[in-house]
Amino acid sequence: MRNSLLRDERLRAVFDLLGGAKLVLDVGCDHGYLSAALVEEGRAERVIASDISPASVEKAYALARDRGIIDRMHTVCADGLTPLAGTETPYRIAISGMGGELIARILERERSVAEKAELIVMQPMRGEAELREYLYRGGFAVADEKVVLDEGRFYQVIAARFGEKDIIPEGFPKNWFRFGWVMAQKPDPMLLPLLEHYRAAYEKELEKAMKKGRTPAEITDEIKRTDALMGFVKGRNQCS
Repeated sequence: MRNSLLRDERLRAVFDLLGGAKLVLDVGCDHGYLSAALVEEGRAERVIASDISPASVEKAYALARDRGIIDRMHTVCADGLTPLAGTETPYRIAISGMGGELIARILERERSVAEKAELIVMQPMRGEAELREYLYRGGFAVADEKVVLDEGRFYQVIAARFGEKDIIPEGFPKNWFRFGWVMAQKPDPMLLPLLEHYRAAYEKELEKAMKKGRTPAEITDEIKRTDALMGFVKGRNQCS
């Protein structure tokens, strides 16, 4: 049965990809729903629910108190990965509900903490390409990925860890990080709908530009790469 705290698909995807852990740091915990669900479902022995907003921390604390899990769900008003500084307990990290570029900056600021994590699960609201490129250039390998549709909006959820070689498969568009090679190889059943959604948006942008007498190369390049990835995914579907 689904935990009632996981009210949207994007949080459910983060929950699923995290797996089990002794300790989880939930960065940007907001109301604390993910943190509480991890404790209640036995996915984490202990969770640190962290947010830079005092109001959010208060809400998370109230949730933990009301559900009787305050001994295992600790709340803290803090920035980024700082609550894990000096921690020796094996841990995993969840970072959700913020832009991909901000997530990359959070990882880079506390690089030593990020590198020691068993797994980092990220749900960017935007900036997926910037986040994936940071992970790839910085030595973080994508362990798993998921696409979810939540209230009419697509979200990409990325799980990564440091120190493993990330190999982009042959046939995947090179130097393009908007979509993931792991989800393309699985292939994720929601990836084609996501690609179709993006392609339609690019086509609209191109149509508007052409009415003004322009054919921007950045838009036509995105369409070509999207088409190439759609072909890659369809080829994987036929082989599976």
